[in-house]
Amino acid sequence: MDSLRLSSLQINDPIKTASPAKSKISKAKKKQVESTGSTTSDNVDPGHGSSQAVEIVAYSQQSRFHRETFDASDIDIDIKGVNVSVNNKELLVDAHLRLKPGVRYGMVGQNGVGKSGSLLNDSDLLGLFLRPVLLSVLGNNVLVGLPQNVRILHIAQLEDFTAGRTILEEILEADVDRTRIIREAQALQGFTTKANSDAALNTIIHKLLVSRAEIALDKAQKIATKRSGQRGHTARQALLVAENDLATLQAQDPQTYVTTQMVHDIMTEVFGAYEVLDLEADEARAKSILRGLGFKDEDLSKEGRKIGGLSGGWRMRVMLGKALFIKPDILLLDEPTNHLDLPAIVWLRSYLTNDAEGQTVVVVSHDRSFLDAVTDETIIFRDKKLTYHPGNYDDWERNTEEQRKRKTRLKELEMKRRKQIMDSIQKNVQQAKSTGDDKRYGQVASRKKKLERMGMERLEDGKRYKKSYHGFHDEIVVEQAVKTAPITLPPPEPFNFPGSSFLQLSEASFRYDPKPSSPMVINNVSLDVGPQARIGLLGPNGCGKSTLMNLLAGELKPTLGEVKKHHRLRIGYFSQHTVDQLDLSVSALQHLSKSFPDIVITEGEARSHFGSCGISGDPVTRPIRTLSGGQRNRVALALVTFHRPHVLLLDEITNHLDMGTVESLVESLCEFEGALVVVSHDVWFLKQVIEGGDDDEDDDDDDGERQKGVLYTVTKKGELKEWDKGLEAYVEKIQRLSTKALQTRAIK
Repeated sequence: MDSLRLSSLQINDPIKTASPAKSKISKAKKKQVESTGSTTSDNVDPGHGSSQAVEIVAYSQQSRFHRETFDASDIDIDIKGVNVSVNNKELLVDAHLRLKPGVRYGMVGQNGVGKSGSLLNDSDLLGLFLRPVLLSVLGNNVLVGLPQNVRILHIAQLEDFTAGRTILEEILEADVDRTRIIREAQALQGFTTKANSDAALNTIIHKLLVSRAEIALDKAQKIATKRSGQRGHTARQALLVAENDLATLQAQDPQTYVTTQMVHDIMTEVFGAYEVLDLEADEARAKSILRGLGFKDEDLSKEGRKIGGLSGGWRMRVMLGKALFIKPDILLLDEPTNHLDLPAIVWLRSYLTNDAEGQTVVVVSHDRSFLDAVTDETIIFRDKKLTYHPGNYDDWERNTEEQRKRKTRLKELEMKRRKQIMDSIQKNVQQAKSTGDDKRYGQVASRKKKLERMGMERLEDGKRYKKSYHGFHDEIVVEQAVKTAPITLPPPEPFNFPGSSFLQLSEASFRYDPKPSSPMVINNVSLDVGPQARIGLLGPNGCGKSTLMNLLAGELKPTLGEVKKHHRLRIGYFSQHTVDQLDLSVSALQHLSKSFPDIVITEGEARSHFGSCGISGDPVTRPIRTLSGGQRNRVALALVTFHRPHVLLLDEITNHLDMGTVESLVESLCEFEGALVVVSHDVWFLKQVIEGGDDDEDDDDDDGERQKGVLYTVTKKGELKEWDKGLEAYVEKIQRLSTKALQTRAIK
């Protein structure tokens, strides 16, 4: 007899725990929760920047011998009947959660599953579900049935940093068990000889035991604040025991409490664990990870860069480095490529495929190229269920489209057969009435039965349907291809520009430091942007790509050389900071009026424009702080394109967008009639926008007027060089250089 296990979670970003008294569970479920067990934590921002509390309830159906009571030797996850809801909106219903050891999963979801204006809007439902709901439910161990021997790590759990630490120290001390062993061994190393007094050794042993009790108490407190109901009661009882154990231990006299046998046992345990560690190998591995993520050798010394001096993007790299160094059994990565440049993305792709053997990895990413490269299996979140496809995202998408076409053909054939049978029934009825032939009625009854039995001739796996085994025919259901709200960019303001270019950098150089001796960030760059140009800029972080974009946009003036542009040229600039610079206190409609104070904009015109960028209804009238990250990106894009620019400058526009929105953006950019200059580390995005995807080269259906896309690399010296070998060759080059550089550093 199965018993129902409930876990209730209320999360913020970052997730913080609250006292059990603050947990909120609906009255309808309260009695059930009290009798079966649940888990809670504090109210949090659902990732929208909103102060609205979000209550997440997660529960699963397990047998009464649920797996968390066993210390199983295997590390697989297999939980049926998983249910997750957000503010009483069901996200998962009786789903099957399965994570097999050593498999790398990509997690994707149905786009467009929300309703405009609701809390769960558009494909942001997927973002809210995955970031942070399901990943946090797993990472914070709030779902009953999770095996307790499996170490699950969600990267968001590593966002706390210790002030004063260097980057390398932060990585090494992320593994708390390793850090504890080292500190205990160091504390006892001075007492391995008889030169020290027994009294001093007893004091050290006592302090060590107190420290362990404090760690146990901290763990008990975290568990107790997350749980309610019967499980919460059990957790609070364990917390009381931990508090009492610590208080009792602290009250003991070390000289009478610590025995000779206790000293022997603890020293044997500590030094045994310490001897297993390989400190030099751990430090080398930590440095290798940090180098791969883009840190320089001088950053990794004992006197290297401090955590406190890092920007948000570099802190995200440290978080990722900590997650990779810890090597949990199951690693949950949410948009790991954000804030990484292409060399770091290529390195991470290689690391996950070659150095994460035996480790289960779950990846959520909008970067299709990265997702396809690192994943073995795809988890699909659709219709409140989780399904599993043995292949990467591209394989699943292709297979899904093939199934949709197959079912469409079967559906058309079924409708044709139904019509034939119904026509035959009608004809036989008419003949029976006119002739009085009762046999005709028998044929009518036979055809009606055949009509009732109609359905799929074959099952999903291709096997022939057998009524005796499978029961009644399944109706042929053709799944609709649900897409994210489309984006339609306005055409450029009509104007005939003389010549072949209307925006030009002419031998431009730029330095931020006004001192003549300081190096140039951009060095003697010349670039022509024509009316329908497609230009992609490649290069590692810090090489000057964003500076180059600021020069084109007129945000910066060159130190040497000049920027030439027509006085009537309109530029739309989406920088890396455009979304962050939005005024969160006003609505999208109000922000548009503020951005264009000299233009009279009617509400209808404003709503129509925002609607063309995929955001409509109530969200355009709410303060921007209440919108999701995807909605804010759409608002920013609408503001940038409202004046119908002739040139769009896009700097990492895909960051924090879900895959469906990226696909809609690609479609709109490919149809945009103006010029594009794009900076992005998303290879698939660049390939579609600049190289035109995988279309045949001999396709002559286009108008032939648009210029072929051009790629340029920005070197570390700030120079611009054309790259005519294509994106795939560039990625391969980065892979070779990255491998060679890491090997050289390792030898040193």
